[in-house]
Amino acid sequence: DTRRGLYNNIVLSGGSTMFKDFGRRLQRDIKKRVDGRMAANQERLQQMNQRHQAAAIDVNVISHHMQRFAVWFGGSMLASTPEFFRVCHTKAQYDEIGPQVARHNAVFSASM
Repeated sequence: DTRRGLYNNIVLSGGSTMFKDFGRRLQRDIKKRVDGRMAANQERLQQMNQRHQAAAIDVNVISHHMQRFAVWFGGSMLASTPEFFRVCHTKAQYDEIGPQVARHNAVFSASM
């Protein structure tokens, strides 16, 4: 299960994450939800007469000094790769197909 590692490495990026105490509130809310799910699963297992004690899940929200610009840096890095232009949609495709062209992206398909 990869969720433990993901909950432990939530990285904030983008300008909307710059609101006061956003990281602290996000961490608190996610931790509350994770603990609630763990308790519900524990109760369900006890009803099935199974004894399994799962370790607590750590939630860690990471703020950094460049989080406002992290989205732009990531986009810049992606655009600088040679594969980027192979998966972009052209204006000619948009003119031919219309807005539906944006519903399919080769980046998310297995045929890359």
